[in-house]
Amino acid sequence: MKTLSLPLSQQVRNAMRLGTASRLRDPAAPLERPHLRDVHIWELDLRHPPAHALDLLDAAEQERARRFVFAIDQTRYIAAHGWMRQILGRYLGRAPQDLQFTSGLHGKPALSGRKDDASLCFNLSHSLDKALLAVSNGLPVGVDIEAIRPDLPDSALATGVLTQGELDELAQLPPKQQTGVFFACWARKEACMKALGLGLALEPKTLHVGMIPARQRVLSEHAADYIDLSPLPSPSGHAAALAVLGGFGKALYRQASLPGRSD
Repeated sequence: MKTLSLPLSQQVRNAMRLGTASRLRDPAAPLERPHLRDVHIWELDLRHPPAHALDLLDAAEQERARRFVFAIDQTRYIAAHGWMRQILGRYLGRAPQDLQFTSGLHGKPALSGRKDDASLCFNLSHSLDKALLAVSNGLPVGVDIEAIRPDLPDSALATGVLTQGELDELAQLPPKQQTGVFFACWARKEACMKALGLGLALEPKTLHVGMIPARQRVLSEHAADYIDLSPLPSPSGHAAALAVLGGFGKALYRQASLPGRSD
């Protein structure tokens, strides 16, 4: 897999042609599907689940939630999947609890059941109290958000996930910059692997995305078309990225929140 550099702006918002963020609070209001090759990016606050979130999940999701050892992890899982079901249901005009999902060969979830449901593509990623949900109208998408940990990367992790070229680039940076740059690179790799539907079945160190957070085209032997990869604006202390097979137009940022909340 190799990376093709593009003469794109170094400003993330310009590179993505990012739309104005909007905040939608009405849990029953219908949503219009993304136009053409646009992607909707939903920022989710997992501290505030939607109303009756647990009741929105199916039996398998509820069982998985019960298996978490720590209550905080259970709460975050329920919130992420509750918001995901509520938002996808609004695009489809369906009750959140009626949605059905299937998993690909390497575990990537997709909508199933009705033909119209399956044509709506999505991808969910969460880290600590933040989550991102990417939604497209038929485009294979991958999104990733990573909470930046000051104790990483250690040499073993860096060697395990970075190409030699990326390791060399990272070593040239001042030590105080290396952690944030590493996590931004890791988010871009994860987004690509998720867009391909491979997840960790593809070794991260075989995928070169470089250390510069700019929009780029990535070619893979696992895909017939290129991957359009871009960093995303992210909450403080996080790094995030979006990957779309075949390219995307605008990435429109939206925030889900409870009625009456403005934070």
